[in-house]
Amino acid sequence: MTRYAGLFLALTIGQAAEKPVQVVVMDPLALPLSCSCVEGVGQRRYDQLTEHLGQALGRPFKLTFEESLDLALRRMKAKPDFIIGKDAMVRFDARRLKLQVSPLADLTDRTGGTTQRGAFIVRTNDPAKRLADLSGRAVMLGPEEEAETNQAARAALQQARLAKPAKLDVAGAVDSGALALTDGEVAAAVVPEYLPPLLVGCEKVEAGSVRVLANTQPVPGVRLFSTDTADDALAKRVLAEVTGLAKRKDLLVALESAKGFVTPLGQAAWLDWRGLNRLGQAPTLPSQLPEELKKIWSTKLTGPAVAGPAATAKRVIIPDKSRGGTHDLFRCLDATDGSEVWRLEYEADRELDYSNSPRATPVIHDGLVYLHGALGDLHCVRLDTGEVVWRTNYYREYGGKLLAWGSSSPPLIVGDKLIINPGEPDASVVSLHRKTGKLIWKTPGHAAAYSAFVVGELGGRLQIVGYDSGSLGGWDTATGKRLWQHVPTEGSDFNVTTPLIHEGKLLLATENNATRLHRFLKNGLLDDKPLKANSSLAPDTCSPVIVGDRVFATAYGEMYCLDLKDNLKTVWVAEDDMFFDHSNVISGNGRVLVWTQSGDLLLLDAMANEFKPLRRLRPFGDGKVDSMSHPAIVGNRLYLRGPSELACFALNGK
Repeated sequence: MTRYAGLFLALTIGQAAEKPVQVVVMDPLALPLSCSCVEGVGQRRYDQLTEHLGQALGRPFKLTFEESLDLALRRMKAKPDFIIGKDAMVRFDARRLKLQVSPLADLTDRTGGTTQRGAFIVRTNDPAKRLADLSGRAVMLGPEEEAETNQAARAALQQARLAKPAKLDVAGAVDSGALALTDGEVAAAVVPEYLPPLLVGCEKVEAGSVRVLANTQPVPGVRLFSTDTADDALAKRVLAEVTGLAKRKDLLVALESAKGFVTPLGQAAWLDWRGLNRLGQAPTLPSQLPEELKKIWSTKLTGPAVAGPAATAKRVIIPDKSRGGTHDLFRCLDATDGSEVWRLEYEADRELDYSNSPRATPVIHDGLVYLHGALGDLHCVRLDTGEVVWRTNYYREYGGKLLAWGSSSPPLIVGDKLIINPGEPDASVVSLHRKTGKLIWKTPGHAAAYSAFVVGELGGRLQIVGYDSGSLGGWDTATGKRLWQHVPTEGSDFNVTTPLIHEGKLLLATENNATRLHRFLKNGLLDDKPLKANSSLAPDTCSPVIVGDRVFATAYGEMYCLDLKDNLKTVWVAEDDMFFDHSNVISGNGRVLVWTQSGDLLLLDAMANEFKPLRRLRPFGDGKVDSMSHPAIVGNRLYLRGPSELACFALNGK
């Protein structure tokens, strides 16, 4: 049960005369890698799975059990065809070893779930009742490669309103934190939620000596990955077999699984502007793109490529405009083939700069979709049918002045509140009940800007953060009271880019005031003086992303990589005409995906110290594209809007 105390075991199933299919198993609940002290837990028999695969495919399979991929490769002295292990751990090791991997299927657990959570454990007699009670105390996180015990745990602590930051340490092995806890070295430890019973069963922790204080948000669990060594035909045959185990009760028991393997959802949905929490993150970004993207389907559109899609595993919502520019169209498409399921259409006939097509990404939440047009129309409709639940118009309802570039900010979900920005003096920012559209609060202030709002725990206070026409502000989520106002030192900006919340701080990047990182004071107020700044990266429309300790964005013909730890120092800058107009950037899995208005798609290694794209593609060919639309990523699918179509591509080419 330790990360680097691996046991090597090779099993060959099938006819030895043929070259075996190499499978590395890194699942910590595999029998050779776990302890068998607790009946039915930690005894997964992957040898029975590969015996089945060998018989079904008529080929030998060789299993190698190790808790790290580098140790497995050293012993094998060859690349594996397939890897089974925790999503984050496999990707971490593969990235470090420069091995290309693609998720094929998720292993369900005994409940049918495909995710895992971290558990904050404390000693049973500890007074802590919630995460906030760990304020200023020592907490040991799991290893960096353990998403549920490290990254997800950091996020949970960030959201818990700790009066003083916890003193964090990182364990070298998955069970080290629990041992440090029982020895009194730390107040709390974060371990995988399946681990406490095994620790007790193996007598590493005394029964009743620890308890679970809280759990992290779920992260992807155990997955089957293919590597670039496995050809497409082999990968498809293996996938067909492993996802067809539901009726093989013997194998389900052997794998301690309710349904066997299922097709992965991965980044299960793209429900908002820039995805989850508006951070521009997609954990399913591949380590490499194919030489040519495979187009799964394409649907013709009639309006300019301005707003981007939102998508689930079943539905894709794309804003559009009628051919004559007189009506807003919102199309709901079947994710399987791009066929239209329903549409919302209404008159919206007024000229604006950059067309009068909708700008805002649809927001999907709890079976409802919020659709925002450039002329201030807002509709709440049912995702499955398109039935209108309620509707309003910012300017007819609250007054205010329509912006020259149109109403652009997508509504923000905060619990049961829907936050909008009419920008009227008596209703600068407004909260509606998201299910009924009824007013909850409105707060006076300045005219609206174009940027999206975000929400987070900052300075110990849950607050909405965003721009108005002349400043940046924070608003109390419960009452709408304005908490603070930050007027930039170098004059006003267009305020198009989205503020980025990072580790309790706020990253800002605008055309006149450039890039800077601000901290928050204990009372929830923004410190006007930035902690760090870079005067070169000054984007007017491109919202930055953060990958590890690096910041990426484009501005006026250049793309930048900044070092967040080294005072936002420029790591590299690349000049190219494709960066002159708008670009959208998405990060994840140690990679940065760039989609330019000119129609170039680039994949970058976030850790590289120079601009050297891993791949540069033109998905819509060499003609004029002119797409400001933000991409959406759902699992292996990439949704891109071209000059007259929405296309669905396979990220791994399969």
